[in-house]
Amino acid sequence: MLNTYRGCLLGAVLGDALGMPYETLPARRLGRLSAPAFGRAYRGHPNHNLLPGQYTDDGQIILIAARNLSDGAFNQEEYAKELLRTYSLNKFRYPDGVLFAACKRMESSNNLLESGVNSESAGCMSLAVPFALAFKDRKEMAKALIPVCCITHTHPAAHAATLGFALLLNTLIETHDVNAAFAALDSAAQNMDAELFTRLQTAYRFESSGMSVDEAAAVIGTSSSVYQTLPMAAFLCKRFYVPEELLAAAVTVGGNAGTITMLCGAFAGARFGIESLPAELLRSLERVSVFDELAAKFYEAGLPKEEEPKEE
Repeated sequence: MLNTYRGCLLGAVLGDALGMPYETLPARRLGRLSAPAFGRAYRGHPNHNLLPGQYTDDGQIILIAARNLSDGAFNQEEYAKELLRTYSLNKFRYPDGVLFAACKRMESSNNLLESGVNSESAGCMSLAVPFALAFKDRKEMAKALIPVCCITHTHPAAHAATLGFALLLNTLIETHDVNAAFAALDSAAQNMDAELFTRLQTAYRFESSGMSVDEAAAVIGTSSSVYQTLPMAAFLCKRFYVPEELLAAAVTVGGNAGTITMLCGAFAGARFGIESLPAELLRSLERVSVFDELAAKFYEAGLPKEEEPKEE
């Protein structure tokens, strides 16, 4: 179980770093799969200052939220303050436009918790990873996660996608049942946003029909909208059983490749554990030891507490 916690958290950040150079680019033909490798963005790309193995704003949000959650109960105000501090220092790495706009509103209004933007972008989906690891009770997780999403994203589709993916990861870690995990995602989408549910079912049909990754990327889409990012990631997670093949395919889809590969990395790590992820890449991943320690904290916090001895 510890290895699945480590795999989920580190897999997410690893996926983000792998997809980093390919964000905003057109999709590439998949061709023959090669081993995933860290790359560097071309000069002039928004991520051109990042080195191979460094993560983007998705990894930053995972780190900020995970540190907050590792202390026990999540403090929304502290989370918002850390977002604003990172924004004010110009430290966000090619941030989602909605995250940028929400931080700008926080700065101008001095309202930390009510500056979210009504957008369906996938900029808050990285929150799904630490919340899936921090909560055993799924109802409590939902109760805590949605208000945190609202700090930057107020659109119901963004909430449905983030909670749905958190439920998928949480179910997968607890049950090791892939079908049950996707059923948890589908249930959240069906209850919270009908269009997201429909798009997920369409992606599943495309995958089962044998549609190629290239065709799926063109038809499903790979924009920053959750209506495209999450269904495309779901298509890939259903298609590829081997984590290295999943990650190698995810970086080819272009568009929101960083977030799509982040979701695929979290899924692969939660399903197969940290041993399934490329060891040589993990060694080169930025702040790998920090994320590893946070994963261990979440695991230890979820262990049953020993009963205190009763007094005679």
